[in-house]
Amino acid sequence: MEKKIILDTNIFIDHLRGYAPAIQFFSSLSNEEICFSAITESELFAGSINSIPEKRELLLQFLEQWEKINVDNPLAAQAGDLSREYKMEIPDAIIAATALQESSVLITKNIKDFQKIKGLKVISPY
Repeated sequence: MEKKIILDTNIFIDHLRGYAPAIQFFSSLSNEEICFSAITESELFAGSINSIPEKRELLLQFLEQWEKINVDNPLAAQAGDLSREYKMEIPDAIIAATALQESSVLITKNIKDFQKIKGLKVISPY
């Protein structure tokens, strides 16, 4: 894979939980290929384990390896449109809008949540 990919939150969660297929998938990629939405960072920090400062710092260091795509006004507007049009939750709509904005493939285990979106390429990694 030469092109950048957007990883959904569930892929990071699997890796952080030590799920072997996720660890293998991450090791098959170069760090330059991996991007994630700022909303993914929010979703990961929402985990209760991050109330422990050391765990929170480890997560921050883990995420610093890759490019984070921030939510700007055009992306937020597109996410709102996707949420309304496809009846999606805002976090998923932001992740989808990020992949569309970046012309990237979205890697997720929740194919059904995203496959209905026109122009969005979605792949399950394992």
